[in-house]
Order: sequence, then C-alpha cells, then structure tokens
Amino acid sequence: MGIRKLAKDLQLSVSTVSRALSDSDEVSAKTRERVREAALAQGYAPNKAAASLRKGRLDVIGLMLPARREEENYTLGVFMTLADGLQSVLALHGMDLVMYGSKSYEEEFARLRRIVERRHVDGVILAGTRRQDERLDYVAARGFPLVSLGRCESCADQPWVDLDFEAAAVAAVARLVAQGHRHIAIGVPGNDAMQAHVYTNAWRAAMQSHGLVPREEDVQINELSERGGYLITEALLAQPNPPTAIMFQSDAMAVGAYRKLHELGRLPGRDLAISGGVLSSDVPEYLSPRLSGFTVDAYALGQHLAKALLMQIPDFAGLYGKTPRQTLWPLTLRERESDLGAPR
Repeated sequence: MGIRKLAKDLQLSVSTVSRALSDSDEVSAKTRERVREAALAQGYAPNKAAASLRKGRLDVIGLMLPARREEENYTLGVFMTLADGLQSVLALHGMDLVMYGSKSYEEEFARLRRIVERRHVDGVILAGTRRQDERLDYVAARGFPLVSLGRCESCADQPWVDLDFEAAAVAAVARLVAQGHRHIAIGVPGNDAMQAHVYTNAWRAAMQSHGLVPREEDVQINELSERGGYLITEALLAQPNPPTAIMFQSDAMAVGAYRKLHELGRLPGRDLAISGGVLSSDVPEYLSPRLSGFTVDAYALGQHLAKALLMQIPDFAGLYGKTPRQTLWPLTLRERESDLGAPR
C-alpha cells in the first residue's frame, strides 16, 4: 500500500493526503481524521525518511546525559522527569527524544561529533558542563542547534539554562549561620564541573558576607556519588579543627555523609549539620533526620529546555522566538532537620 493508492481510494490529491498525515493545519480536521482512519485500516505508514527529506529535518532531538560511572547513577532520576517535560513539548510537533549516555568525557565527545557530523538529530541538549567546555565550542562553531543545561566560561554567548546554584549557596550559608555555625565546609564534584565552580565561589562570597573566613582546606572535591560524600566527610572530620557543618552540592553526596556519621556513632543535625544541595529524589525525605536541601521542578525545566532549543530551528522560531537564550532556573529551599543543630 502506497500513498498514491491511498489518495486514489479517498479521491484526494497525493499532496492533500501527505499534508493530512503530517497533521498540517492546511487540511481540515475532518479530512485529517478521515485520512488517518483510512491509512490505519489499510495498514499504510508514511515513509519517515522521505518526509524528513521534504521537511529538511528529522523530528528528533537528542539529550546527552552527563558522563558518569555506574556508581554515579543516583541523580539520573531527575533526568527522567526532565525528559518527560521535554517530550511533552516535542510531542506537540510530532517530534521524538533520544537520550545518550557515556561513561567518560572522551566517549561523550566522540559520540557528540558523530551526532553532529552525521546529523542524527535536529538539535542537542548537553548536560554536565565544564568551566572550559570544548564540546559546546565545537557544536557552536558548526551552527548546530544546541542548548546546554549549565554554563561554561568559554561559551558566554551560547544558549544555556542553569540551576541557580549561587542563590542556593547563599541561602544554605545563611541558614547555617543562623544556627550559630562559623566553620562551614563544602563538598562538590570534580571533573572541572562548572556547577561546582559556581557553588564554591558563591559559598566563599556568602561566608565573607557574614564576616567569616572561607578556608581552602574546607573545600573538598570528590565524585558525585554516595561514596564521594562519604570520603569528603571522612577527610573533613580527620582535620585537627573539623567543621561543624558541611554543605554538599548534591543529596547523593549527603547520603554518603550520613553513612560515615553512623559509623562514628554521630548523628546528622545534632553532631554535624548537613545541607544536602540539590535534592534529586524523594530519598532525603526518608532519611533520619530528614535532609534539608533544594528542590527543582524538573518537568517544567525540561519544557523550558525544549522551547529554548526549538527556537533555534527555523520552523519553530515563530512559536518560541521569545524564549530567553540564557536562563537561571530557580531552586526552592526545603527546610528539614539535618542542618538545624547548633555547633557542638
């Protein structure tokens, strides 16, 4: 069954049937429904490759997840919700989402080159940015539609959406200072992560704004995982003058801190204040004490990322052209008990 036979049976032109199957507004809703029903009854499916050639696009968007090892999978849950938000916008235009995962930066960059050079997708969303990120520079130099989840220092003019880590760090420090803490350490991921750089700089500035001295030995870097938080807590508590509070950038790292404190017979909140950073799942609500941190509306964030990318594709520029090229996405403080204890 071909489109010409379908058109003949319906006594419509081939172009009308083609537009109807593409859900074009140039064809009435009644005719579109009639064509779809006939196509379904006769087992006809449009040739996707031919349709893509006619439209000049594939109707596929790529989401590149942050490169990670298996033990760093904890935060992937938030990306599933983000993907749902992305797809809710893409579905309005008959577009699909493809997600790519990598175990290293090098593997991710090689895959990105293939995607761009072979035009596997119409545009790409890149997560896990670095301070100097050659991936973003590479894509931008080729004029390929791109929006990054995160900023970088080498791509100031490129489209991005980033979580407001600065505001989160300021709020976390203020909350701890209000409890009487003066020695506040920080635990962040490595790999030159831009988000860690932003969070750490904001911590330094916030400490100084309260008349406190941020010490470089209190900046601990490790992997974005429970193990990373465990090792950070171990290192900080081994210092001659250990901190009375630790601010983590991610709840995954804070979970590791809970484990270390349990081994030492200490209690989060009572013996060491813990601020959990971005809460990527509901797990923090089931810890004891419950973990304070910052929530993100990942579904709405996904919708915004979709619009920020589609505005770069000519067919959708009219619909989404007013979407900001660069956006700081709010984080909402969830006040719990893990950071309420006074210093001991």
